[in-house]
Amino acid sequence: MKKGLRDALRKALSTTAGSGGDFLPTPLATQFISHVRDMNFMRQSFQTTTMTSKTKDYPKLLGGTKVYYQATEGGTANKTSVNTGTIRLTAKKFMAQIDMSTEVIEDAQGDIKSVIRQHFAEQFAEAEEEAMIVGDPDHASTTATESAATDVTWFNKDHRLSFYGLLTLASDIAGEINDDTRAANRVNAAGLEMSTAIARQGLYNMGKYGRVMKNIILIVNPWSANQLLDDTKLVTVDKYGAGATIMTGEFGALYGKIKVINSAFCTNGYGVLTHKTNPIIGDRRLIKIKEAEWISDDVIYFVLTSRLDFTINYKGALCQLHSLDEPSDES
Repeated sequence: MKKGLRDALRKALSTTAGSGGDFLPTPLATQFISHVRDMNFMRQSFQTTTMTSKTKDYPKLLGGTKVYYQATEGGTANKTSVNTGTIRLTAKKFMAQIDMSTEVIEDAQGDIKSVIRQHFAEQFAEAEEEAMIVGDPDHASTTATESAATDVTWFNKDHRLSFYGLLTLASDIAGEINDDTRAANRVNAAGLEMSTAIARQGLYNMGKYGRVMKNIILIVNPWSANQLLDDTKLVTVDKYGAGATIMTGEFGALYGKIKVINSAFCTNGYGVLTHKTNPIIGDRRLIKIKEAEWISDDVIYFVLTSRLDFTINYKGALCQLHSLDEPSDES
């Protein structure tokens, strides 16, 4: 369970004014997926699909049809062997359990429904977004004791272990682009500040996937995002004009076309480019809340769950930017 959620629950367990007892939660909505979507730019930016079972398979082409010049009228066409592959979504469960004393519910004076719902949505949105950017099921160093977890050693139920994030997938450059076993060549920024020149190198490395700028999304860490604000080729959202669709975390567009996202979960010194149709979010169970009363403790338990998966169509449509300038301790 995320720290912010635990802190909120500690307050909720108290009936002291100013510590949770000032509000009265009314029955919570069974679904608040729309709130999560509003807070998680990944859900706004990329395609989602409904999973009708635990797994869902997508076919994909690994090689295109080869076109030939035919000089002879009525000549026989040259045959192309097209290789195919499969994308499989497998639902992973996100889960949190909280409890509230019935005194809090009975004695509080206001309606905390929107406050609680907003907070729960924030925590699930953050967990999803972080896993979709830096998730790594193969992370080697884990611990069964949550209090012993660090940035290097993850708790063995950490949400980042659920699926591979974009930064993780973009780091894999062993294999062949043509058979979709590797990402595009990474861009080594060599300690330089984030700039459009670095982004252009990433577009070049993406090859055919990086040709149309309006289809590209660039995700950067907050420090690199601040540096881009000084770049004259960045059109900030205040200049988009009336009727523009702005995603959560979006602060501008390079050359007025490449969407630039500032994510707190993107590691310092890193960024990633992707084609907007590349990532896929599969929803097996939308976020729901169920409740049950524990009579002996006079406590109501709320269990929040969702089942989803996250993957990509093509590794070659990812390009990692690394060794970007990082903030110092005094920045």
